[in-house]
Amino acid sequence: MSAFEFSPAALRRIRTERGIGQRRLARQIDRTHTNVSGYENGRSAPSLVTLAAIADALGASMDDFMVRADREEVSA
Repeated sequence: MSAFEFSPAALRRIRTERGIGQRRLARQIDRTHTNVSGYENGRSAPSLVTLAAIADALGASMDDFMVRADREEVSA
């Protein structure tokens, strides 16, 4: 069984594809833009509740933000 973890690169990619800035996303999920920046830079990971809010705000699935722990997402 593979373990999965949060992918900061996926968050940045999906957020930018949707044309949403960090500050706007932060307001939508009731966090600060510093929190969102930290998630995208890998300094911290969102809780499951916050990840669900991020997914909802971006019209994505929580799965879209996860990668296998033994692999890193390659940026396109």
